Amino acid sequence: MSKTSRSAGQPGSPVSRAHVGLTEEQIVTAALEVLEGDGLDKLSLRAVAGRLGVRVNAVAWHVKDKAGLLTAVADAMMADCLPARLPRDPDERVRRLLESFRAALRSRRDGARLALAGFSLARPHALAYAEAFNAALRSTGRSPNEVAWTAWTLIHFVVGLVNEEQTSPDRTPGTEAAAADPALFPSLAEAITHLTKESFDGRFTYGVDLILTGRSAVRTTD
Repeated sequence: MSKTSRSAGQPGSPVSRAHVGLTEEQIVTAALEVLEGDGLDKLSLRAVAGRLGVRVNAVAWHVKDKAGLLTAVADAMMADCLPARLPRDPDERVRRLLESFRAALRSRRDGARLALAGFSLARPHALAYAEAFNAALRSTGRSPNEVAWTAWTLIHFVVGLVNEEQTSPDRTPGTEAAAADPALFPSLAEAITHLTKESFDGRFTYGVDLILTGRSAVRTTD
């Protein structure tokens, strides 16, 4: 049998040897470099392989496909989301965990979009963070249903806020509506000027407090 006729999965074939000496950690490191340099839209198996100087199938052997790559990179971003020490007070614990989550998203270019595309509880860092976050919410006296829905609301609020901050740093509703006629849109003109790029920290604190202290009129079941 000639070398070219070997199946890709047989021992000794180029594909089966491609992964030797390459680790997922190296792939994730290279992927983060691509992300920082070129952004999420340019992050691909081919781009990572090019940075590492290997063939695409060497990268694919470890992460399988683009979805697997994004999942691995997103989990690496979550590595620092779980502080070594957390406050005793459950509400403060929730707030501290959200602060660390927001910081992790902001630490990477397109971090919010990466979280949306690659977050998976099948990965260790995401799983550890989710357990700590849900446990903190449970400690506040919420039912399991309330924990699930409150966690979902808070996480999506933070991701959405960071996504706005990262994708349009020079484009805010306030600047876009600057030319709006106050006579025609008085309420909008009055309110929208408060949505500025300088207000993200304040909006984060306000939104988290509003969600944690407010109670929904919708009845939940355990």
